[in-house]
Amino acid sequence: MRSVDVVVPVYTGVEETRRCLATALATIDPEWARLVLVNDGSPDPAITELLRDFSARHAAVVLLENPENLGFVATANRGMQHDVERDVLLLNSDVEVANDWLHRLREAAYQHPRAGSLTPFANNATICSFPNFCKDNALPFKLDLATIDRVFAEQYTSADAFEVPTGVGCCMYLRRDCLHEVGYFDVETFGRGYGEENDWCQRAKRAGWRNLHLANCFVYHKGGVSFAEEQTPRVAKAMALLDARYPRYHADIQAYVASDPARTARTGALLALFAAQQRPKVVCLSHKLGGGAQQHVDELAALYADEALFVQLTPALEGQSVTLSVFDAGVRLADGLHFSVEAEFDALVALLRDLGIGHVHFHHTMGLHPRLWVLAEALGCRHDLTVHDYYLINGNPTLTDVDARFVGDGSSDFDARCAGHYPLPEGVSAQEWRAGQSLLIEQAARVIFPSADCAARFQAFFSVREAVVAWHPDFLASQPYPQPVWRHVPPRPLKVLVVGAISREKGADVLEAVADELVASGRVEFHLLGYAYRALGKSVITHGPYANADAWRLIEGIAPDVVWFPAQWPETYSYTLSLALHLGLPVVVPDIGAFVERVSGRPLSVIMPWNSATAQWRELWQAFAAGEQPGTAPLWPVETPDAAFYQGAYLAAVTPRSAAFAPGRIASLVGNLHAGVAQLSRSERLLGFIWRLSRHPLVARLVSWVPFRVQQAIKRRFSARPMHDIVR
Repeated sequence: MRSVDVVVPVYTGVEETRRCLATALATIDPEWARLVLVNDGSPDPAITELLRDFSARHAAVVLLENPENLGFVATANRGMQHDVERDVLLLNSDVEVANDWLHRLREAAYQHPRAGSLTPFANNATICSFPNFCKDNALPFKLDLATIDRVFAEQYTSADAFEVPTGVGCCMYLRRDCLHEVGYFDVETFGRGYGEENDWCQRAKRAGWRNLHLANCFVYHKGGVSFAEEQTPRVAKAMALLDARYPRYHADIQAYVASDPARTARTGALLALFAAQQRPKVVCLSHKLGGGAQQHVDELAALYADEALFVQLTPALEGQSVTLSVFDAGVRLADGLHFSVEAEFDALVALLRDLGIGHVHFHHTMGLHPRLWVLAEALGCRHDLTVHDYYLINGNPTLTDVDARFVGDGSSDFDARCAGHYPLPEGVSAQEWRAGQSLLIEQAARVIFPSADCAARFQAFFSVREAVVAWHPDFLASQPYPQPVWRHVPPRPLKVLVVGAISREKGADVLEAVADELVASGRVEFHLLGYAYRALGKSVITHGPYANADAWRLIEGIAPDVVWFPAQWPETYSYTLSLALHLGLPVVVPDIGAFVERVSGRPLSVIMPWNSATAQWRELWQAFAAGEQPGTAPLWPVETPDAAFYQGAYLAAVTPRSAAFAPGRIASLVGNLHAGVAQLSRSERLLGFIWRLSRHPLVARLVSWVPFRVQQAIKRRFSARPMHDIVR
């Protein structure tokens, strides 16, 4: 094996360069490796001072200085040509390294025949990125680089490498005998940089050399520092040059992305990192419809990102299989696993044990195989249940009738009317349904209710051993809530905003009917931030789907005078209400569900009967448009839910478990690999097109003639995913 020059072209980014040089110098063996730094005429005097001082203090460092700025390609070539007997490790100045990284790369370079280039994993390295493929990632679980790299080295060997169409130049090992045969980067074609390493790798491939992605090494790449300000204008030109020179290049890249052979290695390293941490670990189970239940799971994973780790089991095939996804800082990572519950329950349990899962938290059971209800028992731990809706009572999440209106409390035909909207499985009565849910409920360590209204309504049907009433953690995000301010001044039109994906149960039809009555007067505007289950008329200004992270900014841009919640069912919490409270906006809410307690005693807050007629709504909005202001909501007579539960008690019930994901363990799970956050299928893309087409007024009128149940059945044929995942 040859000695190695670690070539670092430098232009700007003094602090990044300082860390790069420090980590590189500390981890290379001076017996066979040295640093070759090339200052490309940096305009920053601090860079020049750093490089000169660094090279003067360390004998194993060579400093080359360009008399003028040449650009990245020529600068890299100068460094690679410094000693034509040595291999080259091309290292960007915003990359940090750890442990014996260079030893592993060199070892692999000579273990694999005709290995021309080798690229390790990095957080930001396109097709060599970890944990999310082809993404710019933060370091997972807020771990340090040395810990992450050590796990890669423990899980894999120098034999574990994947052939790639191109290496990634941020950290790329180049064999000297390949350089002798192929030559250096093409300065004439690629000028000041971008695409030069792709071109070189393609030339190497044509000459019979191989470009490899090495699995047992990981480096940190900040990205966009060293020559960043020059990159963007050149990208399109470089891609066109590559297409012209190598007609199959982009097809090869797309084929590699589609096959993704490194997924096994990424997933194995991810699970090993997860297992190795001594933190409380929770598995959450929920449906796949998104909405408030998923937002709460995401919220918990983000809230405890520094203290605990979370995975999620989500239905795949209805009642048959689940997907397992890992969270990092409240975001589900892309790589995951798929299990058939009936056939692979024991394998799933074994994996969760290997990961150190010490607590099970059910957020919903819709679509889950019933065998999962004994998951906590199989793991030897306890489980919690959070009640996000009323599905467990009789299969109807919203307790609404066929017209999507609340059936009412104490109705003698309560279950029958609920079944008219959400039929139970054939041959199953509501009483039998509730009996089937009792095991999950009665054996729960805690049943968590996001509102007191939800707790009372649910406990009318079930006996609960340990009930916890706690508003979701987002309640604490801006405590104390700002005092609302009334900003409307006539004759400006009153601006009324409704927020969210509005179903019939959430009041889409009510919104349209009221807007149709008032919009012609010019005194009231109705806005919908989100979308309705069908296209609403022109009387409602629809702003379309939004990402949760953008909601505050979008609401502030609309600048509503009041936010309206026309819900027709007793919502258990309402994250959209939280948005209005966080932003200090006046609100109008129904007198059922969590709304009443959450606006108790709040100024500029109106509680209206949930089933108010259109005439009553017209009267209210006309009064506000004329200059009347909302009053103060009456005080709710029941004790406020536990605001401190999620600050301590929730996680205190979870005991950290030691665990280990053994090297080679991932091989037994290769058949379970899947992309945890799936891309849209062809049928889902078609569904999205149909949905957008249905927003056209003429098409919307035709769609309105199709019965709602038929519309829902058609939608389910295309996809079981929520529409906001498809059209956002």
